[in-house]
Amino acid sequence: MENKTGKYLKYAIGEIVLVVIGILIALQVSNWNTNRIDNQELQKSLENLHTEFTINQQIISKAIKANDSVIKTGKHLINLMNLEREILISENTDKLLFDIFENGSLEVTENSILEILQSNKLQKIKNDSLKSLILEWTQKRSRIAITEKSFAEKSQYLVRYLMKRYPLKNLDAYGVLQWKESSTIEIDKYLIFYDIEFENIIDDYLYNIVSFNIRLQSLKANVDQIIKYSDKNNNLN
Repeated sequence: MENKTGKYLKYAIGEIVLVVIGILIALQVSNWNTNRIDNQELQKSLENLHTEFTINQQIISKAIKANDSVIKTGKHLINLMNLEREILISENTDKLLFDIFENGSLEVTENSILEILQSNKLQKIKNDSLKSLILEWTQKRSRIAITEKSFAEKSQYLVRYLMKRYPLKNLDAYGVLQWKESSTIEIDKYLIFYDIEFENIIDDYLYNIVSFNIRLQSLKANVDQIIKYSDKNNNLN
């Protein structure tokens, strides 16, 4: 009886060990499969990030170029201040004033970064540099939104100034309205070039757009690095 009891006990212990080993193996396989799926999803998210930010890179570069052109136009307007009327008449001030409003804006998309942040995938990214760059993007994006809002207010202030002093129809001839004839209302549109308020508005306008462009350039540097580290061929993520 003692021998039989001992055999049964050993058999039971053996069965328990086998069940435990089976459970551990099942858990290991399950964890491996979960990790594999998580890694696949993370890799897909990084690929989406790379694709989206390659497009954003082009958008930001285009905005910087447009702002550079506006800055050049604004400086030209400043240089026309207080010059002789004959010189002002020789300039196409309608086109210059139209062009100064043709600034670049930050119309990027952030679906990939938001998906990474909201799904807690950021912690799963192995590359610390990429993690920091993603967080840096969100911070810079917030600061740029404030700068862009301030610049938009300056733009509206310039419009309000011109509203009573310069025929906006002349400017809109170069825009979507494409007026064929200038305004028929008589007004000395060149008087603004002898007004210190106009000079100050343009100067302030330029200050804000230069600040905006500096932030855009910093953001582009961030985007360049995100593209680099999210590249599947980089083997750093």
